[in-house]
Amino acid sequence: MIERLTSDRLTLRRPTAEDAAAYIAYYASDWRATHGPVMQAPGARQRFQRILGHWEKAGYGRFVVERTDQPGALGLVGPHWPDSYPEPELTGQLWTRDAVGNGFGFEAVSAAREHAYGALGWTTAVTYIHSENVHAVRMARALGARIDPNVHAPAALDGHDAWRHPSPEELAGAGVHAPVRRKIARPRKPAAPTLRTPRLTLRPPRIEDFEPYAAYRASDRVRQLHGPISRETAWAWFTNDIAQWSLFGYGGLMIERRGRTVGQVAITSGLHLPEPELNWFLYDGNQGQGYATEAAEALRQFAYESAGMETLVSYCAPDNDLYIAVAERLGATRDDIAPRPFEHSLVFRHPAPDGDGSPEAYA
Repeated sequence: MIERLTSDRLTLRRPTAEDAAAYIAYYASDWRATHGPVMQAPGARQRFQRILGHWEKAGYGRFVVERTDQPGALGLVGPHWPDSYPEPELTGQLWTRDAVGNGFGFEAVSAAREHAYGALGWTTAVTYIHSENVHAVRMARALGARIDPNVHAPAALDGHDAWRHPSPEELAGAGVHAPVRRKIARPRKPAAPTLRTPRLTLRPPRIEDFEPYAAYRASDRVRQLHGPISRETAWAWFTNDIAQWSLFGYGGLMIERRGRTVGQVAITSGLHLPEPELNWFLYDGNQGQGYATEAAEALRQFAYESAGMETLVSYCAPDNDLYIAVAERLGATRDDIAPRPFEHSLVFRHPAPDGDGSPEAYA
């Protein structure tokens, strides 16, 4: 694992927890407002934790940029590949207005790209840039990147273009004229992802999950969830949650704890649902340990980042106290004016995403 790079004037190093304060301050600053939405401290802190987590999971990530001749972080640049992204991205940002115009961004991203193509073995990279971010567009052009019209940015980055960087061969002057869309360094993720939290794994359903699923749906425990239901209806519901991934980019995932399936979490749409719903259930013996809250929060975050969703609701019966308690722990609040699927359903509306479409882009 390479945790430090150097260039003529800069040092690029792996971020630490101590860098969070500067990162959070940047997202709340007037400078940030000139090229992207500002963000409250909790959202920025969560984003920074994901940056640290990328290093732990992938063994690489974005670097904090510092001048070699004086202390103080200038920004954050480097390679990353979130699970929800179809291919690797190079991102960069400068945290203060004073850092712009000195060539630091170009120097840092060039070093990060060389690292990605060399040490990481990438054969291509893109940067997603909002069309109005003139600083980022200028930087991309200086780096030799060009808009790739055949590539769509992830849904969460609406309004962003995919700027494709020159390949290693092109940078070496080999004169390779590759097609607009080159082969990426690893295959695309399947429609249904595998998500991980500190305690849980959320994975796509498998055929062996159906029997315990059907047994749960046939039990008295589901009277507050429109049950019990027949085996045939359970099959229709089970396969519906799987099919929604290819239709909408969201659907159902099984919840595992240390290799044992403990329940399901899902986001589903349907003819009877006024809007997409986040829902969950746990098998007997797994309640009271926070699994539902942890799983639902992870899937909600994925939907906001990858499926571009701006709101979610959860429907439940008025007497389903356990379900209501989970919804409230997730920060959802009663929405009594929203349409509901059944006359007596309660509607809980979840907090909106942090509103920052771009994970970084160039400042």
